[in-house]
Amino acid sequence: MAPGRRAALVRGLLLLLALLALSRLIRGHDLRQAVTLIRDVGWPLGLVVLPTLFAMGLDAAGWGGILTALGTHVRWRRMLELRVSVEALVLLLPGGSVAGEAAKMALLTRRAGVPLPRAVASLALTKGYLVATDGAYLALAATWAALEAVAAGGSPLALPAAGAAGCAVAMGLLGWFLLASLRHAAIASRIAAWLQKIPIQRLRRAIAERERGFAAIDSEARGFFAAPAARRLGPMAAFFCEWLMEGIETLIIVRCLGLPIPTGAVLTLDALGSLLRVIVFFLPAGLGVQDAAIILLLRQMGLPNPVAAGTALVLVKRAKELFWIVAGTVFLLIRGDLRRATTPAPTPARPADRSPRPGSP
Repeated sequence: MAPGRRAALVRGLLLLLALLALSRLIRGHDLRQAVTLIRDVGWPLGLVVLPTLFAMGLDAAGWGGILTALGTHVRWRRMLELRVSVEALVLLLPGGSVAGEAAKMALLTRRAGVPLPRAVASLALTKGYLVATDGAYLALAATWAALEAVAAGGSPLALPAAGAAGCAVAMGLLGWFLLASLRHAAIASRIAAWLQKIPIQRLRRAIAERERGFAAIDSEARGFFAAPAARRLGPMAAFFCEWLMEGIETLIIVRCLGLPIPTGAVLTLDALGSLLRVIVFFLPAGLGVQDAAIILLLRQMGLPNPVAAGTALVLVKRAKELFWIVAGTVFLLIRGDLRRATTPAPTPARPADRSPRPGSP
């Protein structure tokens, strides 16, 4: 069996096991109660698609800020169009985050004319910022939940708060490591050197032909840190607000459903669920695993009837994701066809805004 088919088979089996475990957790009467909760709220739950749009807008602003610091200004509207287009791939495909990054590179180069090394560097920097700001978001959620636990005199929130605090430290350190590596180390060139050790002649030739491209990626990434501090802090603020917007989305759903969960607990639930989704990236949108984790966390928090409440929360979130899968697919097809032949050149940054490159006079 070919390696690609074997990997697809393993992912399919893992997804099947996750869904089977979820089906053992959710019983028929829990599903009926969850549907009743959703039906009682009605159409206002349809508005939960808006926080995702705002989050993607913040993501586009942060990513665009990184590109501007690298020397290429791309309009926010175009960045948002690209981000919406890729959302379907991120949510629908196994390993969607990986497929999404590849699509972002291709679309950024084709639609906005950004050189490939700069596009790759911007995505690597974006990942570093997202990991670091996720650590900050987890820390905020853990602190808020811990204060609520203390106020309640030792509530069940203590354990989720401690878990979020531990994850905050881990993500903060990982984010710092990624950004420090991009600043001081030739990451792309090292990866190329490692790949050339693999005894596959075709791969070695391909890497050798692109050696200068790997060096250009490293140069772009290091050049970002020569930009003014304000330029570098702007994207970080945008990405942190993106995480907050996702927490606000969960808070809106919880309040609409009438679930008696404190705000800090909701943020902790969202932060830990989002982190778990990143860990199980090989499953489409963390399907099964993230859903079960939400229900188990609600049980740990002492929520009455946690399975029905968690099922209602999961159903609303998955319905929202289905909306964005459809919207992203349509947007990807339409905008891709319309812009294939007519891509205006990117607006260059003003001379005063261009960050100096290492070794430049």
